[in-house]
Amino acid sequence: MTLHKNELQSKALELQNALEKQNIKVFFDDNSFRDYLVKLHPGGISGGNLSIYYKPTKNTYSLKKQLNNSKFDTIIDSVWNKINHFETYTAKTGIYEAFVDGSYISGAIGYGAIIYLGDEIKAEISGTVADTRFRQFGGELKSVIETIKWCQTNDIKKIRINYDYQGIEKFATGKWKASNDVSREYVDFIIKTKIKIEWRYIKSHTGNSKNDKADFLAKKAAVRSKK
Repeated sequence: MTLHKNELQSKALELQNALEKQNIKVFFDDNSFRDYLVKLHPGGISGGNLSIYYKPTKNTYSLKKQLNNSKFDTIIDSVWNKINHFETYTAKTGIYEAFVDGSYISGAIGYGAIIYLGDEIKAEISGTVADTRFRQFGGELKSVIETIKWCQTNDIKKIRINYDYQGIEKFATGKWKASNDVSREYVDFIIKTKIKIEWRYIKSHTGNSKNDKADFLAKKAAVRSKK
């Protein structure tokens, strides 16, 4: 018996129905299932498939796209984000969104942030952290600090910061006590900023393409530092 077929089928049907409303048809059958995985084959798209993965320990789903026609990527990403409650503000609201992340690879720490207005990328920020005592933790907090600095430079009054490390918000709001130099400096910076910040937690590796891009930037910076 295929492990977690019921959960995968439910999510596949949800995606199938949502994509149909966008005039994109995808198909799957009993042969599409593997343990923790179901593949959907798009009709009208030249080649490729969509794969939904299920992680039972966290009760999360992720989406991987292997398509030969990139024009469908944005639509599929938008639909996936909507059914998983990842929607971002539209450009009409005037509210910017940042997706931030940190990475620790072989002794090097990188950070990455991508800033959007609607679906338009306004800035890509990345770099390394010299103090490696706290590993990825330092990169996560640095990504937020650099995002806020960008807002200050560009006269942005409000931004929503999307993160996958919960300390980003919990240190800032006092739910977690800042017990080292890095976290205390972070809290002090956030307290002093005049930028209005809205926080949103997004689980990592759940198929949010914007979050994945921030993760990629952070990893790339760490790898580049090692080289």
